[in-house]
Amino acid sequence: MSEPILSSLPLWILLLPLFGFLLNGLAYPLAAKGMGRTHVGIAGGIATVVMFLSFILACMGFVALRSSNGPLVQPLYDWVAISDLKISLVLHLDRLSSLMTLIITGIGTLIHLYSIGYMSHEKGAARFFAYLNLFCFAMLLLVLSDNLLFVFFGWEGVGLCSYLLISYWYSEEANAVAARKAFLVNRVGDLGFVLAMCILYLNAGTLSFSALAQHMAPEAMGMLGIAAVLLFFAATGKSAQLPLYVWLPDAMAGPTPVSALIHAATMVTAGIYLFARMHFMFELFPNLMVLVAWTGALTALFAGTIALVQNDIKRVLAYSTVSQLGFMFLALGVGAYQTAVFHLMTHAFFKALLFLGAGSVIHGCDGEQDMRKMGGLASKLPLTHITMLAGSAAIIGLPVFSGFFSKDEILYEVLVQPRGGWLLFACGAVAAFLTAVYTVRLLVLTFWGQARQGLGGHESPFVMTLPLVILAVLATVGGFLGVPHAWTHALGLESMHSLSAWLSPVIPAAAMLEGPLSEGVVSFLAVALGVAGSIVSYLTFRRRFDLPLPGLRRLFEGKFFVDEIYGALFVKPLYRAGEWMARVLEVGFVQNFGGWLGSGSLWSGQRMRALQNGDLQAFALVLTAGLVAIIGILLVWAHV
Repeated sequence: MSEPILSSLPLWILLLPLFGFLLNGLAYPLAAKGMGRTHVGIAGGIATVVMFLSFILACMGFVALRSSNGPLVQPLYDWVAISDLKISLVLHLDRLSSLMTLIITGIGTLIHLYSIGYMSHEKGAARFFAYLNLFCFAMLLLVLSDNLLFVFFGWEGVGLCSYLLISYWYSEEANAVAARKAFLVNRVGDLGFVLAMCILYLNAGTLSFSALAQHMAPEAMGMLGIAAVLLFFAATGKSAQLPLYVWLPDAMAGPTPVSALIHAATMVTAGIYLFARMHFMFELFPNLMVLVAWTGALTALFAGTIALVQNDIKRVLAYSTVSQLGFMFLALGVGAYQTAVFHLMTHAFFKALLFLGAGSVIHGCDGEQDMRKMGGLASKLPLTHITMLAGSAAIIGLPVFSGFFSKDEILYEVLVQPRGGWLLFACGAVAAFLTAVYTVRLLVLTFWGQARQGLGGHESPFVMTLPLVILAVLATVGGFLGVPHAWTHALGLESMHSLSAWLSPVIPAAAMLEGPLSEGVVSFLAVALGVAGSIVSYLTFRRRFDLPLPGLRRLFEGKFFVDEIYGALFVKPLYRAGEWMARVLEVGFVQNFGGWLGSGSLWSGQRMRALQNGDLQAFALVLTAGLVAIIGILLVWAHV
């Protein structure tokens, strides 16, 4: 890799969203004489402009990196410098973080713009846009930091902002409960991150990525293995994998733009980014990576089945996100890191589109989210319908939409890589089939068929539909950054997998191996599964809302009763322990402790006062006793 290049671009990419947060969170409310007096157009304009400027700078960084494999770096300050402990904040824009900043700032800009229309009736909207800018700042800090400690600061920052955004309408108890659940479940996973950092620092003496890569010593494999497991556990929390996925569906309580921001381009991809960045450590532990692959495969299947029976349009997409993240973990587990990042990118395009499209439907139906009450909206929301068709084709994996390239590549890598195999491939194939089923079900219940329950429906304003059109274009053509090698070789061309070439200096490409099936055959099977799932879904749900199998339907509607199991095993015992501590320790001990302290002081003062009587013999006795005690302590200490 080339030498680092000093540049202020990473700093300004990071700071602009922070400026937006300060303007909307402090300056504008002061100028307007109260948060409630702020106007959505002004607040949204400020937030969108700073995000767009950050995106422009990210594009400039991308162009600068094209001429050099070396990263753009900006040392800021030494945060800790005590003896051998030195931790500095250094911003580091390489080819992986450049791709992530383009996704965060680009899609973030579209979501901010969309929010101006979606939140148009909201009073005091500056608070909402301040939170959005702060969220993007935290995510940019996560991907631009060159060491694990500041990655962790960004990691925790997006957790805090997700809490603030999910509970934005905090007057409704369900929103506050969902935000609290997201915050607490993420803290469980984040404990693994903290412990992993401690282990890595004790063994390597550094938390810098480049330095850690040089300290993967065989003699420390045991402790490094523990750190790798802990980081994987942290990633399962942030990226909503089994068993810590339960927070993500409840995050739908927030405004729809928040769902798009969390689920598409930012928070849930943090675990994927961490794996890609730390690939040099995870590759040392093949057994752990097999576990990662199986976790992803089972999560993709598990969430896909639950999505089949959801009737809230946003919850279908929430479980879809969990399932698609499972595909990314499946790719990571078999060593296809570039493929996982490829699917991360295409997923950002089509999932942001689907969420914002769902928000347009909800906006057009005056807040209604139950798909059973919709139907026939294709003629009333024509632009939303067309753009969501593009997003749906992409997530199903139909040619030539973006998901076709990335999902098929995952399935092929799972089949040919040594840590993959037929069983993992079968899990991925079934999950792909389920994706088509629940996606077409959403389209059938929402846009097609007869209108139900008198919902009028109307198209959203231009400020909301423009981001949909841009994302639809990206969801359609974005996959051509990763054209399969088999296609280019068949045409006698050089490789057109531009994304792989871009990432190669930072993340190694998976080995090109021959498998039992060619890449073309795997693509054909994946497309056939997508088409078959679409047909089955259309025929099944065009006249009914639910699965025709009552037993499975009850199991899927109960979400496999995971929340109830967690409630019985963890939540209720903790509540009981808290009630006991409040009753016994708080009331019985803490509240009486002050009285006990006062009574003890009064009693001891009365005893001591009896000695203050002017008797020299009593003074001599106390002095002698004190000297004897001191000499005794010194003798014991010296003996020890």
